[in-house]
Amino acid sequence: MERARGVEAQVATRLTIELAELMRGSDRARMLAAADALGVPELLKKQTCSRSAQDRLFALETLALFANYTDVVERALEDRSPDIRLGAALALASREDGPNPIDIVRKLRIGEVENSLLLVSLMSDLAERDPVAVHAMLFEDSVPEPAKVAIIDALADRGHTHAPLLASIAKEGASDPELRPRILRALGRTAHPSGAAAIEAGLASEDWRVRTAAAEAAGRTALSQLAGKLGMLLSDGQWWVRFRSGEALLRLGKPGLGVLQRAAEGPEGHARKAAIALLAERAAA
Repeated sequence: MERARGVEAQVATRLTIELAELMRGSDRARMLAAADALGVPELLKKQTCSRSAQDRLFALETLALFANYTDVVERALEDRSPDIRLGAALALASREDGPNPIDIVRKLRIGEVENSLLLVSLMSDLAERDPVAVHAMLFEDSVPEPAKVAIIDALADRGHTHAPLLASIAKEGASDPELRPRILRALGRTAHPSGAAAIEAGLASEDWRVRTAAAEAAGRTALSQLAGKLGMLLSDGQWWVRFRSGEALLRLGKPGLGVLQRAAEGPEGHARKAAIALLAERAAA
């Protein structure tokens, strides 16, 4: 197949960009092979130098699909535009020959100029390629908090897939203690039993925010074996802890209801008030 030139080359490049978003699997592979034979990758490479940020972004996203052009996309991590840097990172995230996840994150300068929901998508792709490296970033002081938050949310979004990884992170404790409640809530979102030990430990934390998150996670994960400990937290000095513990007990069904009923019949105090209010709310629902 002869290389395209002039107007034909421009049309071939535009079609490649458009079709790459629509095609998957063997169909995309055949399309990319034909585009490669026409010389499209070299034209895309030139387009990465365009003054238009949108043109650069389209070119980079498509170029990342071709073999032997990872270096060109990687250089875009230094682009003056935050959107281009993030686009390049997303394009590289799932490539086996892509940069180390922590190198990508550092070049994005997250926390300085980046503030995008696409960070969660980026972290999800990086975790799929290299979960060990993504795990390590949560314990790296040089990684900014927004990146760590995006990692936790990305792992939780994958449900059971990365639940054991989240459980190990919760057990070890991330370098930033402010993240621990978020990690426990993420474990609750996965509803995976591998988080039981970390959630149980969270119920005994000195930090009321951690106790609150752990109580919520216990309910979402249906950890009926923790009904007794949740019942004890009905007497907690913090209202949010009492509320989330009561909610969790309601989620646990019969074991939780038994604990609430006994608390409602017990002596005056936080536990009795919380139990009566929650049972009344349940009856009215």
